Amino acid sequence: MKAINIPAETLMKVLVGQEVKVNENIKGVFLLVAKENKQPGLPSGMAACVADIALGQVQLQKLVHPLNIAVDQPDWQPYEVDESFFSAEAHNWFGPEAIVIEKRFEDFQKEYEGTRDDQGRIPRDAFPDDLAKPLLQEDAYWASYKKFVNDPDGTLSEQFKPFFSE
Repeated sequence: MKAINIPAETLMKVLVGQEVKVNENIKGVFLLVAKENKQPGLPSGMAACVADIALGQVQLQKLVHPLNIAVDQPDWQPYEVDESFFSAEAHNWFGPEAIVIEKRFEDFQKEYEGTRDDQGRIPRDAFPDDLAKPLLQEDAYWASYKKFVNDPDGTLSEQFKPFFSE
């Protein structure tokens, strides 16, 4: 598969569904990689998603589980990567799907009347699997994502709290 390095700010726009315009000569399906950078709060050297680029527009196809792809290439210059090393996420954790899943989690917690641990948490096995499975996937995504984000003071990492205690 072809990959391209792009500025991390541009990648974040793609992930959250904002419009991104590019050179109309770039066409095809690409693995988008946040180029290496030191900007606080942004990923660096991380493969992030597969996108379709056509007519000067970038359209997210699927989020990819974060992995390191640090290639010294100019921005928007295609290069080959072995796609067997990455896996697609079931949901876009930056998009509205995640908000819906998290809302279902909050609603379940509000309505739950069973036992809780000494810190008031609901045991994992009390959650229905159709709710727990995507939340566990989301936890795994953010745990991996934290390894690639520039977070010198740790404030961003503190925002990523797992849904279930270990």
